[in-house]
Amino acid sequence: MKNKMFFVAAFLGAAFFAFGQAGTGGHSSAGTSVQAVDSLGLMVRLAKPASRIVSLSPASTEVLFAVGATVVGDTTYCVYPPEALAVEKVGGFSADSMSIEKILSLKPDLVVSNGKIHKPATDELARYGIPIFAYDPSGFDGIAEGIIAIGTLAGRKEAAILVASIMKEKIAKIEKTLAVIPASQRLSVFWEVYDDPLMTCGSATFQHAIVEAGGGRDIFSDLPGSWPMVSAEEVIRRAPQVIMGADDHGEALTLAAIAKRPGWNLVPAVRTGKIILLPTGLVSNPGPRVADGVLSVAKALYPRLFP
Repeated sequence: MKNKMFFVAAFLGAAFFAFGQAGTGGHSSAGTSVQAVDSLGLMVRLAKPASRIVSLSPASTEVLFAVGATVVGDTTYCVYPPEALAVEKVGGFSADSMSIEKILSLKPDLVVSNGKIHKPATDELARYGIPIFAYDPSGFDGIAEGIIAIGTLAGRKEAAILVASIMKEKIAKIEKTLAVIPASQRLSVFWEVYDDPLMTCGSATFQHAIVEAGGGRDIFSDLPGSWPMVSAEEVIRRAPQVIMGADDHGEALTLAAIAKRPGWNLVPAVRTGKIILLPTGLVSNPGPRVADGVLSVAKALYPRLFP
């Protein structure tokens, strides 16, 4: 359940990684203080750019590698880019899986967390004087701002600005292509986060932003917050033309499984077989690769526009 709710599974692609690993451009002077505001609205100040960073989530790991930061520790869920696999592991995803001793042994000058979910661990680390930056953005602007903030703290601000701008430019290009489809003719989408209890993405999530930017009409766009529970009856009533979700949803989100749910045979998406699983790494991690997540949605919904 934890994995489903918090989407452990982004990054803009090999080109961004290659740029981030260039290792030259974009560095701040080693003696220059840096500061940035995190996702919790807290100002994080460092006497100098961080050179030993521990990441506690897949999304922040991807961002750190994308901007060319030095990552000395990450988690067992951090699988992208491939270089992340070789980094020392400090735990899983939940706070209680983190080894404080291991993190301290790596002597980090910055720990990037996933926000409130990691608070028990980061509170303890803060007692040792380790700066904490919470990275848990929602929409595309928040992701871009977070990328730049992390880049700033790592002394890679120029590189981070480029990564963020390329991400937003890719999304804008997709939206421009989709502009030929009137809003009234766009396909309605139910994004399934979890099946028991039945959950979807609220309007505050980047998954909602991905659906909308990819040309879909999120049937629960009226629901605020992050991961609201919904009733099967309401999904059936709202009659989505397409059902989507991350591919780590597994066997629960297949046509055969959904067709067995009482009453779901009335849903247009089930009648036409439009059940679409998208790569978890592209649609579940708020990083540069969300642009590729938008493209995957757009291609699935309107293949004629994205051959």
